[in-house]
Amino acid sequence: MAEERGEAAPAKGGAAKAAAPCSARRRNAMLFCAVALGWLGVDALTKALAEGAAPSAVALVPGVLDLQLVHNTGGAWGLFGDMTAALGAVSLAVCALILAYLFWLAPGSSAGEATGLALVFAGGVGNALDRFLRGYVVDFLDPAFVDFPVFNVADIGVTCGIVVFFAALAWQGARERKEGSS
Repeated sequence: MAEERGEAAPAKGGAAKAAAPCSARRRNAMLFCAVALGWLGVDALTKALAEGAAPSAVALVPGVLDLQLVHNTGGAWGLFGDMTAALGAVSLAVCALILAYLFWLAPGSSAGEATGLALVFAGGVGNALDRFLRGYVVDFLDPAFVDFPVFNVADIGVTCGIVVFFAALAWQGARERKEGSS
């Protein structure tokens, strides 16, 4: 179990056990930074490309996904319209909580947990940067097959990151229950 969470295997004596969260923390820090920076880069690039594209709708995948540039000053589904600064502040507060959780409250978190939290963090920071620097979030992905808000790569990171994080928690819980019953 310890090795799977990125921790050192328990050894005789307390030194290895005390060093275990440090090893996982280091692995999580490298993984978190790589995923978060990579996702932020893709988010920024796609937003810049969308801003430079024609403002009218373009079918990326006909009947499935359109490119539709939207300058969103609220949240999803038009909630909290024109509250862009407040939403940006909330995003940054959530990002701070993610860092506190991963590196101080649960330093022995799994790689899956770190990856999921990195995606949520990158999405939150990406949209917060838009809110503070532009005064709106650049949304551009419009699912043509369903009535759904236009979204962006940062939103995909938040959504997928939450799924990955909770799947990693469930996976770890199942493994611990299995090991406990053996």
